[in-house]
Amino acid sequence: MRVQMLRLMANPKYGTVQAGEAVDLPADEARRRIAAGDCKPLDSEPRRRAAPPAAPDDGGAGGEPVAVEKMTVDQLKAYAAEQDIDLGDATKKDDIRALVVAELERRRDADDD
Repeated sequence: MRVQMLRLMANPKYGTVQAGEAVDLPADEARRRIAAGDCKPLDSEPRRRAAPPAAPDDGGAGGEPVAVEKMTVDQLKAYAAEQDIDLGDATKKDDIRALVVAELERRRDADDD
């Protein structure tokens, strides 16, 4: 899916893309980044690629991204592991969600600087 980045993306798999640049991403990755506010879609139909990389299932119905606020404990833990977010000793859903949200906000603030 073709998207326009709203903030810098530095990713070993997809490279470095500056804010404002357009890039083709696998549909699952694009939907996840759109939901996070990292980019906006430029087309509605994903472009066909030969052998796209397999993306882990985020647990959403029909492959749609799930908002952090609506994730189950298992989804939150998987998302935190995927995003390299340290959960420390948190075991309760509200505590895990608070740590994930705080880290995502910290990263967005760091990107804005």
